[in-house]
Amino acid sequence: MPVTTTRTLFFGGPVLTQNERRETHEAIVLEGNRVLGTGSLDDMTSLGGATARRIDVDGACVMPGILDSHPHFLHTGAQDVWSVNLYDARDHADIVARIRAHVAHVPAGQWVQGTPVGEPNYLVRRSYKDLAEGKLPDRRVLDTAAPDHPFIIFALAPVIPNVVAMNSKALQVLGINRDTPDRVSDVWIEKDEDGEPTGILTGSVVNYYNPDRFWREQIQGKIMSVPPPDELWSEGGLLGQARAHRWGTTAAYECHAMDLAHLLGYKRLRDDNRLAMRVVASLELATAPWDFGASLTDERIRTNLAHASLLQSTGDEILQFNGATFGLDGPTWAGLMRMEKPYKDPYGRPTTGHEFNTKKMQREVIHYCLENGIRLNLIQAGLFDHNQFLEIVDADGLADAVRASDWVTQHNMVIEPDTIRRYADLKLNSSISMSFRWGKGDMYRERMGDEIMDLVVPVGSQFASGATISLGQDWSPFSPFEHMKLAQTGELALSDFPNDPATHTITAQQALDGWTVNTARLMQWEGIGALRPGFQADIAIVDHNPLTADLDNLAATEVLRTIFDGRDVYDTGVLPRIDEAPLPERHPNMAR
Repeated sequence: MPVTTTRTLFFGGPVLTQNERRETHEAIVLEGNRVLGTGSLDDMTSLGGATARRIDVDGACVMPGILDSHPHFLHTGAQDVWSVNLYDARDHADIVARIRAHVAHVPAGQWVQGTPVGEPNYLVRRSYKDLAEGKLPDRRVLDTAAPDHPFIIFALAPVIPNVVAMNSKALQVLGINRDTPDRVSDVWIEKDEDGEPTGILTGSVVNYYNPDRFWREQIQGKIMSVPPPDELWSEGGLLGQARAHRWGTTAAYECHAMDLAHLLGYKRLRDDNRLAMRVVASLELATAPWDFGASLTDERIRTNLAHASLLQSTGDEILQFNGATFGLDGPTWAGLMRMEKPYKDPYGRPTTGHEFNTKKMQREVIHYCLENGIRLNLIQAGLFDHNQFLEIVDADGLADAVRASDWVTQHNMVIEPDTIRRYADLKLNSSISMSFRWGKGDMYRERMGDEIMDLVVPVGSQFASGATISLGQDWSPFSPFEHMKLAQTGELALSDFPNDPATHTITAQQALDGWTVNTARLMQWEGIGALRPGFQADIAIVDHNPLTADLDNLAATEVLRTIFDGRDVYDTGVLPRIDEAPLPERHPNMAR
């Protein structure tokens, strides 16, 4: 992609440099794909010279591009590029119209899926209950839209129990009829007064980390029996990238649940010169989310370790493969997070979680990565995970080796103060998301009791430890600026449950650090995350200064322009362009 070498002067609003002194300047000059300088307007006018393109941002804020430490851009993009978009549907008629337009391009008999209705992914601020009818359409309504295609409105994690809706063709293909029991395992099949299935199924009906064998094998397995095309992951990456640009994001740390096909999706975009954000990705050693670990074996993990070693590639200026990722269990909403004490699963039954991988295998992975120079990402969710890792480190005398390895812990939803201190001492980087407290906090209260909340995303304690703490969206909200607000409030989505500000909140500057310079360190990527001379020209221009805006305005921040590598990649038409190069095009829906 060509980069102009003309100098461009931005002025007229605060420039958040995120340099070592965290200075705010009056203006910034770009030259090509690099920052030439920041400073006073007079100095930067002189630096830019008489031929510089001058762009007055008219009070907007110029800041480093957002760096997301846990986005799942490719995963969520691939999911949606294959689906009928129903997120913002208003009523059943709207749903029918969208499905009908979609299936007109799909061969008869092929499965078609629709997204859930509402705001993904927690669906707490808007859901199908906000449709005009107050419920999902049943099979009779869906039949009017897609009589010749099996169709399902699928359910997103991270919520169990959940709900899906199918048409008659789908019920027929899946063998669900009046003779099917009303409940099979933890799936409930709604029936009308005549005993016929309505197409509404509830319970364990999600497509991710689903512990229900009936759903995985008899429902999801049949729906996915015909694999999507190979280009799904690259096209999904494009959709994820477009969403990233919408929120001012210019770099992503994609290091959770990344199979080889997902890495190749990003590689294909890079090879085709279509990747317009910096990505660090690592191979998942033991994938469990999609098939509940059915394909996991120790030998497969060992093979993936070898693959991760071969994939190491950190010299490219856009895409780097670095490290490996290893997890042990799953999330609390599915009853899978391992804890020392029993807690309630989605149906009130006692559980201490589920182990996908053994302590023996974890020890082998740790030693292999240390011996072969592989950077390890540890998916650490609950107290059991933290304690087991530290037991291995202490028993095997690995503390000094871990300190020297710059490893990463991800998630850290529930973590004790002593563990935070140990991780800081071991120089472990941590990636966390405020979504885990905001979207799941009330679920933790219900499942584990209010006393657990002191340990749920204690972001204040984590920043105070001195470790490098990075922030990411993971499940949602999608706006990093709303996440910055949540990091300053520690609030929950559904209740006014109080928090300890010192434990559960951070300052505006720390929140901005978590989305910029800290993630640059986490990514081991020099030259991004700040606006310093010689750094990459990766920039977001936004309508509110995230350091001074009140919290409501911060959450509502609009990105006016995203600049990647010195080029406009997202623009709202408010400000003059850097150049006249076309913006990235929207891609078609692949299921058509």
